[in-house]
Amino acid sequence: MNIRALEEQLHDAFPEGQVAGEIAPHDCEECFALRAMLEGATWREVPAEFVKANDGSLPLLTQEAYRAFLPAWILQAIREPSEEVAGMLLVNLKHQPRTEGFTPKQASTIIDVARFITANNVWGPIDPVNVDSLAEIKAAWGKIAA
Repeated sequence: MNIRALEEQLHDAFPEGQVAGEIAPHDCEECFALRAMLEGATWREVPAEFVKANDGSLPLLTQEAYRAFLPAWILQAIREPSEEVAGMLLVNLKHQPRTEGFTPKQASTIIDVARFITANNVWGPIDPVNVDSLAEIKAAWGKIAA
């Protein structure tokens, strides 16, 4: 799958929407920054530079905000599969994956994204870490995608 097709799949699977509830519940600098940027925004409005500066912040989001804004991190990861956002995204998608509330179409897209990143990052598809990451992501998200 090429990047353009994957971006179209991402836009199709994840509609824009604002989070009605809390964005990030903690009183820390990272959560303050997340709330300041994400409150009242949609995932398509999140600047790439913000995602890059907050590459490891997905676990700080509430589940509602995680579902709403995960696509912003995914988009940056597929655009730069060898950079930190992509690496942190793979870790996030496999380590205690937060799959609640995702649709089969979204889960399938997430698996395709992981497949793309592991095939196109600097380490390549046969790297043991990439192989393990992809297998764990398929196992976790494949239950929903099926």
